[in-house]
Amino acid sequence: MKKRRKNQFPSGLIEANNIISGLTFAILYALVFLVIYSPYSDTSWFGVGKSESFNLTTSFVVISVFFLILSRTLMYVAARKIFDMTYTIYVIWLLCEIILIGVFHSYLSKGVIGLDDYTFTFIVIKSIIVSFMALGVPYFVGGLWFTLKDLRSTLLITDTKNVASDGEAIAQNMDIINIMDNKGILKMSVKLDNLYYIKAEDNYTVVYYKRNNIINRYMIRCKIQTLENSFANTPLMRCHRAYIVNTQKIKVLRHEQDGFYMDFDFAGIDPIPVSKTYSSAVVKRFSKASADERNDNME
Repeated sequence: MKKRRKNQFPSGLIEANNIISGLTFAILYALVFLVIYSPYSDTSWFGVGKSESFNLTTSFVVISVFFLILSRTLMYVAARKIFDMTYTIYVIWLLCEIILIGVFHSYLSKGVIGLDDYTFTFIVIKSIIVSFMALGVPYFVGGLWFTLKDLRSTLLITDTKNVASDGEAIAQNMDIINIMDNKGILKMSVKLDNLYYIKAEDNYTVVYYKRNNIINRYMIRCKIQTLENSFANTPLMRCHRAYIVNTQKIKVLRHEQDGFYMDFDFAGIDPIPVSKTYSSAVVKRFSKASADERNDNME
């Protein structure tokens, strides 16, 4: 089994759902930490009850949360349209979040609250350390969780004799689909029988495949046009500008008023639309497959 490259960044960390859940966990953890930490700090003014610092506390929390949401939104967009995300960029990005929130807290502490017994430098350093304790821990835990989850969902196979992948032994003659990224680097190999469809999302493609009788998804930085060219002479077929389907997994091709739709043989997967551009080729492919099946039955 081929090992993941050390510098390969797990795509799960920058998926929208994971960003939202990870950020929610970090914010809740930070709030609980500050509530517990504040009574034991001689420089803290953080308060959640009816105190003279309540309004300032509320403003600090709201502005900080808005800043984190804006930061992660920019990260999500940048990673898909501007550059390839790496561990270095990701860590630096998170450290900048922590430092900026710490500096903002320092400004409020010195400029608004007026902690005259301490220098601004001391307050900045302490605020950054506290911010790191409040946000760094959930950042690390969340990053580790999504990285491990990403590793578990990745199938990288180079020898097909008796390699365990998704819980099944792969026979030597098993059909394997290899998926490369934009740089031609192998990112995923999956048994054709477990692959259902591929969906385009901006400069990424998301592979939907079955593992342990559950549909999983794996994101790869690659344009769907590139994959389409590499899947010639296979059961994989482009049926829409955003979809490539495994025709062996299609149970029904139906014609509705607004066009054709494909239903899979696995419950829970939404029907895939067929655009007008590809409808003729799709109908031809399925008509030929039906004819071949009838001929085989007659023989």
